[in-house]
Formats: sequence, structure tokens, C-alpha cells
Amino acid sequence: MIVLLTVGGLSFYMIMLEDRFIYFPELQVQQTPAAVGLLFEEHRFQTSDGIILHGWFMKHPSARFTVLHFHGNAGNISHRLSLYRRWHQQGLSVFACDYRGYGNSDGKPGEAGLYEDGRAAWQFLIDKSGVDPASIIISGRSLGAAVATKLATEVQPAGVVLETPFTNIPDMAAFHYPWLPLRWLVRNRFDTEIMVSGVHAPLLLISAKNDSIAPEFMAERIIDTASKPKRHVSLSGGHNSFDAVSEQQYIESWIDWVDSLDGSTD
Repeated sequence: MIVLLTVGGLSFYMIMLEDRFIYFPELQVQQTPAAVGLLFEEHRFQTSDGIILHGWFMKHPSARFTVLHFHGNAGNISHRLSLYRRWHQQGLSVFACDYRGYGNSDGKPGEAGLYEDGRAAWQFLIDKSGVDPASIIISGRSLGAAVATKLATEVQPAGVVLETPFTNIPDMAAFHYPWLPLRWLVRNRFDTEIMVSGVHAPLLLISAKNDSIAPEFMAERIIDTASKPKRHVSLSGGHNSFDAVSEQQYIESWIDWVDSLDGSTD
């Protein structure tokens, strides 16, 4: 009886505070792309439900593609500057924005809201910045992979990149808290495994071999579900370190895949 009460009490507590176990926003934008030598435009734009979002557009003068990036569940865009610089050095323009409730964006995060944020970022690039949709690469990491996947089911980008994705929140709850019945109780879904079947653009999935947060078997399930053309790259390192531990392989994976976009047959 004590065990059942303990399990029930913990489950109730975690479900009542579910969003606190998913979203870890930081409001302070610590630095701008200028800190890593990038010229940038600062933008604020509105979602369909009236939330004002904040983002940076780091244009490359000879870019063939623009990366629309959705970050993970913690921090804000100011914590990803090395990533933006890496892409910029590959000749890519980069547009990065914060979700509602993150950084200088208004509002409060939630699953439906993050999907709206993704749509708004896409429309901003097309309508306000004049970017050709056929030149946009939608990219997302961790939680952002779900946002990227959802958007890619609704639009037709040049390609989609998912980095260290998880299958869905119920699977994550079961993996991290196997002794609690959270799989059947969570409200948030972020079901990348299901959504990816609706993506009809070239896909690059990058997973981390030592990922203890979104284990690699989840990435394998996602890539198995995805339509062709698709490519899976597995790199050494953890959930938040793979692109530093395997930096050269990471860069080469991006370069090779981008070069394949004009006629990918993977």
C-alpha cells in the first residue's frame, strides 16, 4: 500500500507540473552573434495567436540555402552561437528564433504554441525576408526536432535535419521514469516518430551514440519510419556534446548532405 501511494503521489506531482519537466527557458539573452563575428539582423514577428517572437537572421552573401533552426528545450538562442557560426562558415544563411517564453520572446511555452512559433518563423522568412521556400532547410535539435518535423509536414522545404531527436514524450517519460506510469498520463506528445511519416523532403538525421537523454534507439525508430530520401549519421558523443566531440564528422555530414540536395537519391 505504501508503495502504491508513493507511486501515485509522485505521478500526480509530476503530471501536475509536467511542463516544468519539459521546458527550461532562460530569459536573459547573454550575447549576440556579433560575439562570434557574425553580422546579423534582429527581428520581432507575430504568431497567428498574437505572440511576439524574437529572432536573428544571419545572412551569408553567397548562400544557396537558409537554415531555419529550432533549438532544444533549455536556454535560448544566445547559447547556440557556435552552431550558427559553424553553419555560416559552410556558406549557409541562418535564421534562429526563440520559442514563446524563451529569451526575448513573449508568452508561455506549450506544445501547440511551439508549433505555432515554427509556422510563424517560416512565414516570416518567406513573407518578410523574401527567402525562397525551396531554399530553406528546416533544422531542429532534441525538442526542436519535433517542432521542425511538425512544420515540415505542412510546408515543402529544401530539406529537413533532425539532430538527437526523441520519438515522443510518452517514450521519454517511460525511459527516464520506468517505475512510474507516466507514459499513459502525460499531456504533451511531440510525437516525431509519427509525424515524420508526413515529411516529403530529403531528410538528414544525426544521432549521438552516447546519448543518455534521447537514446539512439529512438533515432533509429524515427529514421525507419521516415520516407526516402533519408540519411542517418551516428556520431560519437552525448546528447549535448556530439557536435563538439565529433566536430569534423559533424561538419562533413552537413556539407555532404547539403551538396546532395539538388538530386538526392539516398
